[in-house]
Amino acid sequence: MTTETKQKPKTAAAKAARAKPTRREQLAKLLSRKSGASIAQIQKTFGWQPHSARAAISALRKAGTEIERSDTDKGSVYRIAGEG
Repeated sequence: MTTETKQKPKTAAAKAARAKPTRREQLAKLLSRKSGASIAQIQKTFGWQPHSARAAISALRKAGTEIERSDTDKGSVYRIAGEG
């Protein structure tokens, strides 16, 4: 006797797993807004400490995304350069 196991195709499983955007994709979307995002906004959105938010921005930079920083009364605001 053989037992058949029904397996979903790997492509369907991969699509289901990718339904939710990654943190990197969510951060990129936040930074691509016209107003950009401050460290405080990133902290509130993801529940991160300030050093974790800055590290995530640094990781995007290392991946080739050009990010600009501007100083405001409320602190530094980060945005993806060249968009918006």
